[in-house]
Amino acid sequence: MALTRGELLSMAKRVSFEIPEHEIEDYEMLLARTKKTLETVATMDDYQPEPDQTTSPRQNIRFPQPAENPLGAWAWRFELSSSAPNANMLKGKSVCLKDNICVAGVPCLLGTETFRNWIPHTDATVVSRIIDSGGIITGKAVCENLSRGAVSSTAATGPVHNPYARGYSVGGSSSGTAALVASGAADMGIGCDQGGSIRIPAALTGLYGFKPTTGLVPYSGIASNDASLDYVGPMTTTCHDNAVLLEAIAGADGLDDRSGSGIPFTRDVPHYSQLMNEGIEGLRIGVLKEGLPDEIDPNIEKKFRDAVSVFEKLGAIVREVSVPLHSQARGVYSVLSKMGNHMGMLGHVTGRRQVMLTDLFEKKSLPYTPEVVSMMSVMSKEGLLSGEFAWQHYATVYPKAVNIMRKMRDLYDDIFSSVDVIVMPTTLSPANRLPAADAKPLAQIEAAKGMTENTCSFNATGHPALAMPIGFVPSKTDESIRLPASMQIVGRWHDELTILRSAYAWEQAIQWKTF
Repeated sequence: MALTRGELLSMAKRVSFEIPEHEIEDYEMLLARTKKTLETVATMDDYQPEPDQTTSPRQNIRFPQPAENPLGAWAWRFELSSSAPNANMLKGKSVCLKDNICVAGVPCLLGTETFRNWIPHTDATVVSRIIDSGGIITGKAVCENLSRGAVSSTAATGPVHNPYARGYSVGGSSSGTAALVASGAADMGIGCDQGGSIRIPAALTGLYGFKPTTGLVPYSGIASNDASLDYVGPMTTTCHDNAVLLEAIAGADGLDDRSGSGIPFTRDVPHYSQLMNEGIEGLRIGVLKEGLPDEIDPNIEKKFRDAVSVFEKLGAIVREVSVPLHSQARGVYSVLSKMGNHMGMLGHVTGRRQVMLTDLFEKKSLPYTPEVVSMMSVMSKEGLLSGEFAWQHYATVYPKAVNIMRKMRDLYDDIFSSVDVIVMPTTLSPANRLPAADAKPLAQIEAAKGMTENTCSFNATGHPALAMPIGFVPSKTDESIRLPASMQIVGRWHDELTILRSAYAWEQAIQWKTF
């Protein structure tokens, strides 16, 4: 169908282009050429990696029934393994995947009802690597609505409950993964992290959750909002399992352009689980002053300081370090996240060399209608509103935020010239109660208070960061309820090994559940 002159002038007006009368006909012809090119490309065959479903069939695909889903954490059930794996490091281990990770032939819910019946055509790289290492994928784990939010109350399938206290949050957005692994429904899990979405759920459920260095684990075949903040990594009950799973999924895949300089090929990935048991005698550990702000829960702070003292007993050298800008990092990150996610949600993704999930873009039926937006969670609605406001009125703040976060990286790196790792509480609070289903928007947003303050900056700076359990603390509202506390260990770029050494030494010395 040909473009009308009215459509041409309307589009020009939207970009503040007043076409002179004598040039309108020329621009009609030029736009017609563009339209013809767009239609030609639109009819071409797509190009996504095609998995071999003969050696890796997807079996017993089903929506979980209530009896097998007591925590509301399973999104979809199936069994997937390889009949000819190349390694056995994950042999016999059951693994669950956050439900923004593609498995060909298996529905992907993304925690939302804004679209339905999306069945990906490709496997994510992490899926191929898990089954190639002998693992058995047993299902998809619920993720928060469109992977936005640090409270496990937004998924269209309903809330995800904390295994340690029903009615309490497991955080987000990798909520289901945390609940399934912590409850023993799966041996291991894979989460995705755009501001703490691996580490926060791990912290609230007593797990080890690793956000690796930028690009170490390929994000290929995973639904994304903002590629600059994307990470995928392991969530496990032990440090050893975390190291094994990280080793199985790490290494450049030639598809994800996040994997830049310094990222090893799969054959060169360090054998983390074999190298991390060297002890920490003489290791220099910095306690980040700004990671313990005034608003921290006093029980979390005491448990954290007690945990740090264990490092000293193991021979580490512990001292306080300071990065004053860390206190403002959450605000700067918020600009990156809201403005970057906004473009992703609207389908305005450019500048990437990676596997594009074109079938997902088609399911989104962009631009959104009022009916679709009405089905979004408060977090997504607020994100759309804030993102649009920011781009309309503060467009130059986004590039400034990018520069400030590069400054943050330099400041953290300065600290790493005098210490080997930096530690702080992962979250400032234990798990909160789930907000009421009819809670107003502000109450739902406030339910995430204390969750991202220490996690989000490292998504922007790219440093690897591990959440690890360090004991229990009382609930803020009911002292009879005991909930996990967590310590975050942050390391230099590409130095996952030193982080794992630190965590493993602590784990071998202390039984965290009785600490």
